[in-house]
Amino acid sequence: MFNLAVDVNTHCLAIASPLKNHSEIIEQISQKVLGTYRPSHPDLLIIGTIEKAPAIDLCRDLIERITLKPMEANRRLAVIMNADKLNVQAANSLLKLSEEPPSHAVILFLMEDAGLFLPTLRSRSRLITVKAGEPVFPKAYPKSAQDWIQWLSSARKSEQEALTSELEQWSEYALKSGDVNTSERIERLRIISSRKNLSTAMLCDIILLTLRDREMKNEHILDDIWQA
Repeated sequence: MFNLAVDVNTHCLAIASPLKNHSEIIEQISQKVLGTYRPSHPDLLIIGTIEKAPAIDLCRDLIERITLKPMEANRRLAVIMNADKLNVQAANSLLKLSEEPPSHAVILFLMEDAGLFLPTLRSRSRLITVKAGEPVFPKAYPKSAQDWIQWLSSARKSEQEALTSELEQWSEYALKSGDVNTSERIERLRIISSRKNLSTAMLCDIILLTLRDREMKNEHILDDIWQA
């Protein structure tokens, strides 16, 4: 059992977690969005299964059903299982829904591997990675110029696994501090780090550029790396 810290006022969520946690995640998100949980709830719309991603016909059916007004709760919750395994046609059919969800709806993409999640859907969602049973202890990220200089000197000598772990701690710190936007940006950096397709020095520079120089218009750089 774990407590899922998620802002359900976001209309489009993506949660990556081991498969064994998915049922509990659905239950907790349902409690937050609908105020209760039961599999037969008329405002809980689930497509796909624990074993299989939904086909395009189920995606299209969901798009029609989610536009209907809530029947029992104040909102409706749509859950797309195995979202990282959606084929291109099924994923593309959900682009407009993820970009412009109905005001009464929360869309949840549930998956195991965020690295396989279609980038165009990822860019429209707020991604959170959950590792139940493996507590992540929050750690403040550098703030001052001197803090960043010290971090950069040490980080460039680190293994990427250590950087990935540190980014996860920073993301948790930002989330617990109420800075959801920064937590999301750090989470994207963590996933990029976990792919190990950049040198440690390049990864450190990207982290510095993204978090230290936030006043710069560098979001497109992160998007380009994400989709590479």
